[in-house]
Amino acid sequence: MDEVKHDATTGEFYLETEDGKAFLCYRIDENYVDFFHTFVPPGLRGKGVAEQIVAKGFAYAQQQQLQVVPSCSYVKKLAKKNPAWEQLIV
Repeated sequence: MDEVKHDATTGEFYLETEDGKAFLCYRIDENYVDFFHTFVPPGLRGKGVAEQIVAKGFAYAQQQQLQVVPSCSYVKKLAKKNPAWEQLIV
C-alpha cells in the first residue's frame, strides 16, 4: 500500500490508488483539528485503508500539539480503540 500523503492547502490526508482516492478531511481552528469526513472507495473498504489515513491524521495532530475534535463518526469510533488517540480528543 502506498504512503498516506498530506495536503495542508486542501485540508486532507489521502491515499491515491487504482480504485480512487481515499481521504480524511480536516480543518484547523487555533489549537484544535476537526476531523470531519472520511471516504474510502468501495473496492478498498474493509482493508484498513481508512484506519491508516486516520492514524496519519492523529500523528499530525500530536506533532503539532493540536487537540482533536472527531466530528466524523468513524474517527470517533477508531479513537475509542486507541488510548493514545483518545487522549487527544476534546
